[in-house]
Amino acid sequence: MSVANLLKQNFIDGGPGFMILHYLMWILVIYFTVIANKSIRNKNYKKLEKLNTTILFIGGFGLLFSLFYRTMGMYSAFSVLETTSDISPTLVAGGLKASLVAPLYSLFLFLVCGVIWFFLRLKIIDKNPAG
Repeated sequence: MSVANLLKQNFIDGGPGFMILHYLMWILVIYFTVIANKSIRNKNYKKLEKLNTTILFIGGFGLLFSLFYRTMGMYSAFSVLETTSDISPTLVAGGLKASLVAPLYSLFLFLVCGVIWFFLRLKIIDKNPAG
């Protein structure tokens, strides 16, 4: 399976509504990271600190939002399971697997944001005369 097919399948499994927001968060993080690198070159540390905080916030918000989204989906799924008498374990396992797609993508986003935050924070501490 190619990477494009895997991303397409995960987009469908994770729920297009959330996955669009997730991909927008990735675009924002990349955009803010590029601006932060320009701020490092221009020695604009006030702007760098704001961007650094924003990048970490986007990662944390994405993770919390995906957990909220997953919890809503699991609640709906368990409501259906409660009313149905005969459920295949394979079907339940497939549903649990699909419910983990969005949190996995968001956890990866949060990890990347944490690494970016750490390196930008080091730049702020090392280069900022007031820090």
